[in-house]
Amino acid sequence: MRHGHHFGPPGEEPDKSKWEMARSSARLLKYVKPYWLRVVLLLLLIVAMAGLQLVHPDLIRRLIDNAIPNRDFGLLIIIVLVFLGTILLSSAFRFLHSYYGHELGQRLVRQLRNDLYEHLQTLSVRFFEEKQTGEVMSRVVNDTEVVEQVIVHAVQTLIGSVLLLVGVTIYIFLTNARLAALTLIPIPVMCATVWFFSHRLKGRFRIFRQKVADLNSFVHDRIAGVRVVKLFTGERQEQSHFEDRSRDYYDAFMDAARSFTVFFPLMQLLSGTGTLIVIFAGGWMAIRGGPDVLTPGQLMAFVLLVGRFYQPIGEISRLLGHMLPRSLAAADRIFEFMDESSQFDIPPDATKPHRIEGRIEIEGLSFGYDENEPVLDNIYLDIAPNETVALVGPSGVGKTTLVDLICRFYDPERGRVAIDGMDLREVDPVSLRRHIGMVLQEPFLFNTTIKENIAYGRPDAPEDQIWAAARRAGADEFIRKLPDGYETVVGERGVKLSVGQKQRIAIARALLKDPAILVLDEATSSVDTITERKIQKALAVAARDRTTILIAHRLSTTDIADRIIVLEDGRITESGTQEELLALGGSFAELYNMQRLDAGMEL
Repeated sequence: MRHGHHFGPPGEEPDKSKWEMARSSARLLKYVKPYWLRVVLLLLLIVAMAGLQLVHPDLIRRLIDNAIPNRDFGLLIIIVLVFLGTILLSSAFRFLHSYYGHELGQRLVRQLRNDLYEHLQTLSVRFFEEKQTGEVMSRVVNDTEVVEQVIVHAVQTLIGSVLLLVGVTIYIFLTNARLAALTLIPIPVMCATVWFFSHRLKGRFRIFRQKVADLNSFVHDRIAGVRVVKLFTGERQEQSHFEDRSRDYYDAFMDAARSFTVFFPLMQLLSGTGTLIVIFAGGWMAIRGGPDVLTPGQLMAFVLLVGRFYQPIGEISRLLGHMLPRSLAAADRIFEFMDESSQFDIPPDATKPHRIEGRIEIEGLSFGYDENEPVLDNIYLDIAPNETVALVGPSGVGKTTLVDLICRFYDPERGRVAIDGMDLREVDPVSLRRHIGMVLQEPFLFNTTIKENIAYGRPDAPEDQIWAAARRAGADEFIRKLPDGYETVVGERGVKLSVGQKQRIAIARALLKDPAILVLDEATSSVDTITERKIQKALAVAARDRTTILIAHRLSTTDIADRIIVLEDGRITESGTQEELLALGGSFAELYNMQRLDAGMEL
């Protein structure tokens, strides 16, 4: 069973072959394919700009060799006008290229980001339990932004630089083959430098991207827990922890910076050396005279052409030595998530029920999050349609896990879970969950209006049905007292509301969905006694026409249950009505009487 990729220790770079790097690049290029017309336009603009760059050296040659010696003012005017025209055209082409290049880049990043987010929606609950939220956010937001450089700008830079390099090479060899050959002297050293730094930098940039994710995860976690931090006066401690992670981020960046800050000056030194070789050899030819003698204008034009020759080499070097390793490191991290598969198999012909009655059959069920620590062991349980069953027992005995298996958040290791006779391993989980409503022990609300939170499962629900669901959950009264009523924005995780208010909105959300199976995971655990009574009455009505599973720590909730199941150590130890279990005098009776004593009630 696959539980995700291993990222390795913080300082360890996974061993990736050139084939894997090429595969990542090929996968990225697939995103460019639908926009090939835009890419062609951008390439034509690059060719035009490259061609204009070749005009300037010839204009300088004519200025020095013809216009100045012959005092030809008319030719000077023509040269200046042509020069001006090339500058204006080049500026216009550069504007178009920059604008449409960035537009294309953002289109591709948006599509990559959408695909990644869509894929994340298909992954199981276990994946998100194993990954920090900040880590996921970093890959969806930060890494996709970095990848833009390779899927747009890097490709264009590479093609444009190659075209310019080919054009300049032909030009300089036609101008003076001997001098042109001398310009090639530094090329082997430059190639070796690029090869060395590209391999070195990819590993360092991958570590840096991980440190970015670690910092994001830390900040997200601490902001979400700000109340705990302040309650326990942990500000100084958190500042120290943040500084530690900020220092790790800094160290990782500087480790990469030490490489690329050496790389660029070294490449500039090598290209400058090539230019000096040409200047010396060209000057020597001019001084010596002979058949290869160059005029001052020709020498100046050739030196300018040499600059144009090393310019695309520098761009290609920057691409291969810095931009590509940085982008591919981010791409690897993105595709690691996109290659993640659900922890359970979904058959191609999986059943997609349009309606269910709600009969639940559990046969020989065993499950554990860790293979060596089973949570549930050999569970047998049948729940009839429209029956209300309460799951009772100490914390950690598997009540919520059992419900998660019914919702197919996980698949059992042994045994079978079936609804209406359908083995859930043969059922499409999305279609299954359309028929299941759940209220979590810790209610989660989105940072939007109360109305939208209630209607989350049915966004097209009429307002009167939304209000009706809120009334049944005991929420309508307090909602209407709020300044904006149902249009009140609840804040992140519903922070503007009390825990009890959030719980009632979550219950309303489940009731509006009108599911065949309703799961209430400690649904009244966070409300006062008066509110609890109101909710229990509403739940009793709601449970009449659906299969309902109550997970209860407050055993007063079990009053509405047709049957109570007691779980201990991952096994069912008692089953019956409340009266039967109280008469039995077992674990349920002990817990029930203890809670009544704690509440100060008479036996």
